[in-house]
Amino acid sequence: MDWKQEIFRCVFVAFGAFEVLANASYLIMNNGIEKAYKQHGEIPKTASRKQMKIKVICMLTAGCLFFVCGSSSFITRSFNNTAYLIVLILFALYAAIEGQYYKFWKTRGFSIA
Repeated sequence: MDWKQEIFRCVFVAFGAFEVLANASYLIMNNGIEKAYKQHGEIPKTASRKQMKIKVICMLTAGCLFFVCGSSSFITRSFNNTAYLIVLILFALYAAIEGQYYKFWKTRGFSIA
C-alpha cells in the first residue's frame, strides 16, 4: 500500500471519529442542538431545532460510515477502492440534497466542496 492510500484512510478515520464524537455528544447533551448550530455553520440560522437535529443525525451517520470504512481498511490491511468510493458518493449525494433543500449560499458551497 502506498503512502497516498495510508493518508487517505487516516483522513477517513480521523474525520469519522470527529463527526461521531461531536454529533453523538450533541444528541446526548441537554442543550446540544443549540451547540450544533456553531459547528454546522453552513446551515442557515433560521433552521429549526428539528432541522438541526436531522442534520446532526445525518452527520453522525456519515461519520460512522467514514470511521467504519477507514477502520476496516486498517484492520484488514487492504484498501478497498469500491468501499471508499461508495462512502464518498453517499456523502456527496447528501451534501447535494442539503444544498438544494436550503438554497443558502453556505450550504451550496459545502455541497460543491
